[in-house]
Amino acid sequence: AAWLLSSHHSLLLSLTNADVGVAFCILQKPEKALQRAGSSVTISCRQNCNRGNHMFFYQQHPRNDLKLIVSITTWKDKSYEDGYSEAKLEVHRENMSYALMTIKNLTAKDEATYLCAAGSHTKMFFGSGTKLTVIGKSEIIPPTVAIFSPSKQELQEKSKATLVCLASGFYPDHLTLGWMVNGVKRSEGVGTDESSTRNGSTFSLTSRLRIPAWEWFNPLNHFECVANFFQNGTTQSMHKFISGDAGE
Repeated sequence: AAWLLSSHHSLLLSLTNADVGVAFCILQKPEKALQRAGSSVTISCRQNCNRGNHMFFYQQHPRNDLKLIVSITTWKDKSYEDGYSEAKLEVHRENMSYALMTIKNLTAKDEATYLCAAGSHTKMFFGSGTKLTVIGKSEIIPPTVAIFSPSKQELQEKSKATLVCLASGFYPDHLTLGWMVNGVKRSEGVGTDESSTRNGSTFSLTSRLRIPAWEWFNPLNHFECVANFFQNGTTQSMHKFISGDAGE
């Protein structure tokens, strides 16, 4: 997928006169990358929205604006921004629609989101981004997962029950939470924090499942929180269960 920023954001991108809107013409991979310091990562970009020659790669650190790092103006010609060179960023353009960027000798400073773009001074299309996490001295730490029962006050006053799932103490920030009820995935009534909370050197994430009180007051119902955590190159799942309450 690809997206275009609305025109009032063009100043942030140094694209003051660019026409920026919504499109789905850039496929960027991977969506997330987890690499150790000193290693390399390759980001691929395939575009079919620009008949011209221009392709670009941008970098965005948390709470900062997009920053252009390299431009590919023709099939093979490339231009690096200040502070970047081929020694750090190895760029290959296979053809008019496909490019690869390899970031070498990764350090903590390289931890950011990278976006591929295609276009010209009049219109710019952006990929969905690659979130890069660089592991330094800290080892990968799996989460501790806990489920908390609904409050009696909510059950009595609102005839609703909110179950809370907390994943805590994990590193890095590559984790998702989901819910299952009696072995079936549940989406309705689910609310998960948009981003993890940093607590020193680790992270925590919370998700909530809101259900009718009658569903909670059935001891045959089994509620399951699933934490998907990226570890050792694969996604691993951790499951935490709680059963309904028979009530008084």
